Amino acid sequence: MSDSSIKLPKNICTFCQTPIKNDGEELHCPSCASPYHIDCWAENKGCAVYGCGEKHRTYNEETSLNDSIINIEYLINKNKFSEAIIEAKQLLKIDRKSTELKNLYNKAVSLINNKINLMTSGDESFNKHDYKSAAIYYKNVLKYTDEDETNFINARLEISKEKIPEQKRRKIYQNILIIVIILAILSAIGYLGYYTIVLKEDRDFSELVKSDNAKDLKSIEQMIVKYETFLRGNPNSKNKNNLIERINQYSYQIANLYYKDNWKQALRYYKKAENSIESIDSKNLKNNIYNTAFNEYKERISNAKKFNSVSKYSESLNELNNALNIINSFPDSNLPKERNILEANMLLLNKKISSIVKINDIERELREKDKELNGYGLSVNSAKTAISVRVMEFIEPDIFLMKETVGGKTIAIKGKEEDFKIGQVSNIECLESGKVTIQDDKGNDILLNLYKQIIDTDFSQENETGSSEKTAIYERVKNLKIQKEKIDSLLKISLM
Repeated sequence: MSDSSIKLPKNICTFCQTPIKNDGEELHCPSCASPYHIDCWAENKGCAVYGCGEKHRTYNEETSLNDSIINIEYLINKNKFSEAIIEAKQLLKIDRKSTELKNLYNKAVSLINNKINLMTSGDESFNKHDYKSAAIYYKNVLKYTDEDETNFINARLEISKEKIPEQKRRKIYQNILIIVIILAILSAIGYLGYYTIVLKEDRDFSELVKSDNAKDLKSIEQMIVKYETFLRGNPNSKNKNNLIERINQYSYQIANLYYKDNWKQALRYYKKAENSIESIDSKNLKNNIYNTAFNEYKERISNAKKFNSVSKYSESLNELNNALNIINSFPDSNLPKERNILEANMLLLNKKISSIVKINDIERELREKDKELNGYGLSVNSAKTAISVRVMEFIEPDIFLMKETVGGKTIAIKGKEEDFKIGQVSNIECLESGKVTIQDDKGNDILLNLYKQIIDTDFSQENETGSSEKTAIYERVKNLKIQKEKIDSLLKISLM
C-alpha cells in the first residue's frame, strides 16, 4: 500500500461529536484548543468543555465589554471605587479570563483599602484628641474620596484644624502645671534630704547624748560601742572631739575596773585612753595592768614546767604560747628579755611532741622483732645480746677494749686472746657481765660496760642462714634501743 493511499483521521467536533471534514469549517478553542465546527462554536456560544468557560462573543458583545471597561476606569478616576468594584465583579462573571478586568478590579480594591485605612487612622486620632495627626490623615484621604465624601472629610479637617490651637494651649497649661508639681516635689525632696541627711548627724548625736546614762560596767561598755559606732559612721563629725573625750573617760573607768580580773581587756581599754589620761594616773594604771599580767606569766611558766614533768607536752606548749602572748602585749617592758628562753623551751617541747610518735613506732617495731626472736628461743629483753664491734686493744688477761661499729660506743669484752686480733671486726653474741674500770691515756678512770662472749663469728666466715638472720635482727634491735635511749634522754630534759 502506497503512502498516498493512507488517510489521516479528521478531528471530531467537541459539540456535535461528528468529524470535521474540511479545514475551512474547523475552529479551535482559544483556551483549551478543543476542535469545533464554526457553526457549532457559534451555536453553543463558546467552548463546550466543562470548566473551560471560553465564550463566543459577537461584535456587539465585544463593543459592549469595551465600553464597560472604559466605564470602570472612569469610575476609578472619579474615586467611585465601590461602584467600579461592583461592575467589575459582574463583568468577570461573564468573562473570567479578562486580564484587563482583573487589573481594574485589583486597582479599585487597593485604592479603596488605602482610603479605608487612612480614614480609620484619622478617626482614631480624632477620637483620641490627637487633632494634628488626624488632620494629616484626613488630608491624605482627600486623594481617594469622591465629591460627597470630600465634603464630609473637609468638615472633619476644619474641625481638627480648629482644635489644634486649643489643644496646644491646653498642653502648655498642662506642662506648666506639671513643672509646678515637679518643682514642689523637688522642694519637698530637698527639704526631706536636708532633714534626713544634713541634720541626721545632729539628730543622732542628740539622741545618743540623751541615752548616755551609764552607771555600771556593762552599760559603760555599751555606751563606748555606741560612741565608736557613731564616730565610724561620721568620721568628720563636728562633735568628734566630744565623742573621743567621752570614749576615753569611759575607757579609763573600765581599765581601772578590769585589770584585776581581766588584764587583757583592761589593756585594750587603757590603750584607747592612754593619750588623754594624766601621766601619773596613766603610769599607775599601766603598772597595775602589767603586774597582773606578770603574775599570770609566772603562773603560765610554772604550769608549763609541771606539765612537762608529767609528760603532758601539748598542755605545756599551750601554757608557753599563752606566756608568749603576754610578752608580746608588753614590748616596752622587761618581759621580752625572756623571749629567747621561752622560744627555746617551745622548740624543745615541739621536739618532744614529734618524738612521741617516733618512739611509738620504735616500740611497735621492737614488739615485731621480739616475735621474730621468739622463733629462735630468744627475746628482745633477754640478757643475751649481739654486738658488732671492732677490736681496739688488749688491756687485761682475757679482756679486750672494743668500739661498737654502730654508735661508736666503747665497751669491754671478756674472751680468749686467741679469739681476737687488733683491728678485727666481729659480730659477737654475749651476755652483760657488769662494769669494769680502766684508765685512759691521761690516767683517768673510765667505767665501761663489760660483756662476756658467748659466740664469736667473723663476718667473712658467716655461712649459716639462720645465724645471719638472727644477727641482723639483733643489730636492728640494738639500733632501735639506741634510738629509744636518745629519745628517752630528750624526754627527760627539763624546761629552763
